[in-house]
Amino acid sequence: MREFHTIKETIQDLHEKVEMEAGSITQDQKYFAEYLYGVKNFKPWMEEAETVIKTQLNKPAKLEDAKALLEEVKKFETACQENKGKLDAASESRSKMEKQTKADNEVETLNGRWSLAKKTADERVAKVQALCDTWSELQKVTEGLTETIANIPGSSAPDVATLEVIFKKFKEINDKKVKLLSTI
Repeated sequence: MREFHTIKETIQDLHEKVEMEAGSITQDQKYFAEYLYGVKNFKPWMEEAETVIKTQLNKPAKLEDAKALLEEVKKFETACQENKGKLDAASESRSKMEKQTKADNEVETLNGRWSLAKKTADERVAKVQALCDTWSELQKVTEGLTETIANIPGSSAPDVATLEVIFKKFKEINDKKVKLLSTI
């Protein structure tokens, strides 16, 4: 009977260990599936994003075009932020696994690619925003210049110094706009 109880206890201990191991494997399978799902969902967007960052931006011909371009680059930047969540979720699922898989961690590679896309998106937003701001300022200066010139015929002593200041400011802003356009 003693031998029977010893064997019974050994088998029960072994059974508990097997159940515990099976539970961790099942949980790891769930986390690995979440990891694979996250990577699978992220990759198509990443490939599309890389195509977008390789494509040159269209140079706007007028302020409205520049504003439309600004909206476009802001949407891309927002998409970068939103899709980073998918990648982070995949990374988190992989890190929760008790027994790490021997499969390559694709998240590290994808993180590098995402960082490049995000950097490009941020640079584009900054450039186009600066262009829109400069163009808007140029438009205001032009309107002020037009108004001042229109008032000259009705004036007995036109203020030429003011015109010179406005023309100088106009030239500076226009040069800045041209420079910004060349960088886009």
